[in-house]
Amino acid sequence: MNDHHHLELATGTAVENAAAALIAVWAHSRHSAASAISSIQLQALLTIESHEHVNLAKLGEALDAQPSSASRLCDRLEATGWVRRSVADDDRREITIRLTASGKALLEELRGRRRDDLAKVIDEMPVAARTALLRGLRAFTSAADQVTMHRSYGSDENWTTIAGRFLA
Repeated sequence: MNDHHHLELATGTAVENAAAALIAVWAHSRHSAASAISSIQLQALLTIESHEHVNLAKLGEALDAQPSSASRLCDRLEATGWVRRSVADDDRREITIRLTASGKALLEELRGRRRDDLAKVIDEMPVAARTALLRGLRAFTSAADQVTMHRSYGSDENWTTIAGRFLA
């Protein structure tokens, strides 16, 4: 094998290890949150947040769930006070689902915990390594944008939203 191939293998391994560590920190942040929330509930809240409001069909489609399952999930989310169902302004037959102030606060709490947990890890790094990490992560994100430009994750979603749903 040539040096270029060794570098590619080492880089791939380093990215896999870093991704695994990042996922572990991300998961720890969710599990240490004051409010117990299941993965599917978190995915639903993130989906509703990214669209401001959704109907049951759109939520079920985003979660790859049957309408009846999406409806039961909404029942549970409404019982927690995290979402509110209401009649759509433009179609009285359609029910829309929105986050409540409590639901928004929960997502902000989770994001705050995640930022704090990530900051603890980053604080352990030497300053030069932090600078290099930032430069590398920006380049990685840009490259990922280019590679995945033609995939349909939803044009209104950013990487954090996509990851939040898959890593919930």
